[in-house]
Amino acid sequence: MTTVLNPARPKIKVLNEVGRYAIGVQWADGHDSIYPLENLRRRCPCVACRGHIDGELPPASQRLKHLARMGDSAMFIGWADGHETLYTNAQLRALCRCAHCVAEPERPITG
Repeated sequence: MTTVLNPARPKIKVLNEVGRYAIGVQWADGHDSIYPLENLRRRCPCVACRGHIDGELPPASQRLKHLARMGDSAMFIGWADGHETLYTNAQLRALCRCAHCVAEPERPITG
């Protein structure tokens, strides 16, 4: 029996820190994404941030304190400055800026 994945409901296969400055996601459909922490904080979808933060971010606002999957549908980030962010998998997948996702497959980051 073949499992068919629904692109409207992406699933995280593996979630991990990539160094001190990014989060890596391996999606169940085989896609890989790397999200710089600064970008995730600037795009925080909470009521206070509303998905857009301008200006300089203090270092503690870009440092992880806690990272966790929330079941099969979301990812939780606890920031060193005390702020908390919850991204649904669909929100997170929409933020992927890899060459494939931005329709520039001829310009991959790696060879």
